Amino acid sequence: MAALLMLSPAPVIEIPGREVLLDVDFVEGMKLHCQFWPGRVSCVLRRGAVAIPGGKRFSRRRLGFDIVLLDPDEPLPEVLIAEANLVYCSADDARYLNLPQMTNGRLTRLVYTLENAPGLRLASVLGDHQRDVWRRIRSVIWLLRNESALRTALRAADGVQFNGFPAYSAYRRLHRDNLMYLDNRLRTPMLARAVDQQARSDRLRKGAPLMLVHVGPLEQASGVSDLLQAAHLLKLRGVDFRLELFGEGSMAGRLRDGVSALGLGQQMLLRGSVKFDTELVPHLRQKADLLLAPRRQSDPVSIYIEAMGCGVPVLGYANATWRNLKAESGGGWLCRTGSVSALVRTLVRLDGDREAIFRASASALEFARAHTFEHVFARRMTHLRDIARLE
Repeated sequence: MAALLMLSPAPVIEIPGREVLLDVDFVEGMKLHCQFWPGRVSCVLRRGAVAIPGGKRFSRRRLGFDIVLLDPDEPLPEVLIAEANLVYCSADDARYLNLPQMTNGRLTRLVYTLENAPGLRLASVLGDHQRDVWRRIRSVIWLLRNESALRTALRAADGVQFNGFPAYSAYRRLHRDNLMYLDNRLRTPMLARAVDQQARSDRLRKGAPLMLVHVGPLEQASGVSDLLQAAHLLKLRGVDFRLELFGEGSMAGRLRDGVSALGLGQQMLLRGSVKFDTELVPHLRQKADLLLAPRRQSDPVSIYIEAMGCGVPVLGYANATWRNLKAESGGGWLCRTGSVSALVRTLVRLDGDREAIFRASASALEFARAHTFEHVFARRMTHLRDIARLE
């Protein structure tokens, strides 16, 4: 029987009586792996979590897959590698860059996933102002040393799966057997329907306010503070719009203060966190015209695809992720990263050319249709089975 060993960063808390507290989405994802893999599935998890928001108790006997619990720095037992047909884990976790040495000389195949490009890792360290300068310098030195180990590991693996364009562009030449995918939570039944598209076009053609949304953490890295300035300028220019922000974060209080100080209470609304499938998706399909994505960093953010699948085109900063997605999909517009004035100019233009929004909406939906969760997951699992030589 073919054995798949997954090394996951998902949190776990042990409970007496052979029970564990796990994230529900993680368990559902593992059950899908069990359905697509023709054999036994095991997953290594690391102890150390103290809380799992929204977690649920599960009996280890009834999970449908085996879990192996290790301490945070405990070495991976070689017996686990020896018993597996294929090992599947993230190369973003430096603890697992020695796996090629562990699989060498065995029949075990190794496939890495990777989502962080070098520039993103470096930007994350340099932008972490909670660390002092010397700690950031030491972290940069470690990153540079780790980069060599990462590239060596990717070359020695049997396959690599890249989440998003930046990692794919940076590392794809290191391994011929690679797969680029766009990870997201949007399932096919969630896609915008014809009635949603018609309602959006009817609303805009009648001159209704532009319904703008932002989805993501309310943190400095998301560029959300730029939206406060943009909303103020849009109001000064007489654009009729509503801007809803979905998410929580450290900047929520500052944003609320800014909305009040600038008199934007009729234009901006902080909606907090909502459930993705039952609240956010219906809202995007039925009540949103444009997603604003002023993100400077190029990390693979799933909301681009998720919004496009709801028929909502994207106006975003020209980071590497959105620049490539926009070129592939035609589902939105770019503006210079960090330029609030360019963001506002584009919105003013689109307010006067609403047919352009309809066209981008159709293109966005068509692109997302080919990249739903089911399509992405099936391609990844087929890739794994091919590498394991099971088909």
